[in-house]
Amino acid sequence: MIEYREKLQRLISGGTYRTLPHFERDGKYLVVDGERLLNLCSNDYLGLQQIPDLIEEYREAPEYSPLMSSASSRLLTGNDPSYDDLEQYLSSAYQVPSALVWTSGYDANSGIIPTLVDGETLFLADRQIHASMVEGLRLSGCRFSRFDHNDLSRLRNLLEKNEGEYRHIWVLVESVYSMDGDEAPLKAIVALKRDFPSMCLYVDEAHAVGVRGGGLGICREKGLVSEVDVLIGTLGKALGSVGAFSLQSESLRELLVSQARPLIYTTALPPIMVGWTLFLLRKVCEMEDRRQHLQEMIRRLGDRIGRMLESQIISLVIPGEERVVEAAEDFRRQGLYVRPIRKPTIPTGTERLRLSLTSAMNAEEIDHIAEVMKRWM
Repeated sequence: MIEYREKLQRLISGGTYRTLPHFERDGKYLVVDGERLLNLCSNDYLGLQQIPDLIEEYREAPEYSPLMSSASSRLLTGNDPSYDDLEQYLSSAYQVPSALVWTSGYDANSGIIPTLVDGETLFLADRQIHASMVEGLRLSGCRFSRFDHNDLSRLRNLLEKNEGEYRHIWVLVESVYSMDGDEAPLKAIVALKRDFPSMCLYVDEAHAVGVRGGGLGICREKGLVSEVDVLIGTLGKALGSVGAFSLQSESLRELLVSQARPLIYTTALPPIMVGWTLFLLRKVCEMEDRRQHLQEMIRRLGDRIGRMLESQIISLVIPGEERVVEAAEDFRRQGLYVRPIRKPTIPTGTERLRLSLTSAMNAEEIDHIAEVMKRWM
């Protein structure tokens, strides 16, 4: 087989070589090289892994499906009835015309964005959008511009400059940004639609679904769902399953089924997981106590470190590759597992630790996290 030693060496020399970590899961902990560490990298925001007997309960639930594989794409024989049940539940819960389930959030964003192009389309994207959305922009072959993070003045300028030149001007944002954990000013962004008729809004709620708005995200919490033209939610983070969903008009759903390549050419999710998703989604929407506890832990950590935190994602910027690695090692010595974030994920000079809180954490653990964080602030 062909070797790629030289290319690998360039990655190593350039500091962008990556390896897969090895560990064992133990609820909210990871066992790494025999050490039991509190996991600060998990997207299990509601701590569903801590709930006993969920799997056994699912086996007795009406949503249960024993099929372990779809063995086909949805357009062939993979469109199990469990998909219809889940999509109907989602469209009803959000009160939107249609929902569509995807194998991953990456597939959703990289498949939907190119499908939106009609020859008279411009994309305006926040500079901090997820890599999957950037991939969709690249695959679209369409013109796009970036505006500085949450810079509404710059966004308005771009809209004023291009209004009337394009049939559709799509604005791409996240409700909670995956790297810094801050929120988009969604109400102010929605308000721009009144001034710019060609503006369409695309919101990725990957880190808000399950956690906010009764489990349905920030757009639902703020009463903005009807103003969003495409809404993306993930099923593999707070919702504890796998895959993603999109909410859109019925005609756009039909177009996606006909043209979105990641949907057309991907084996469908196993029915056992689609049923599991619907089972968990119904559960999660009733877990207000877990959402409230998570918000209490977020406020507690913010109070302890003297920062106003907007979400369960906390970014601790520690410039310098060696220094951020040293910080991660210090956290590990204190029983906390967190990975350093470096280039090419983020620009040189903005290295950081990205911490995720979950509702499985208690006040004592939050206080300990704060004490370790303050050593690096």
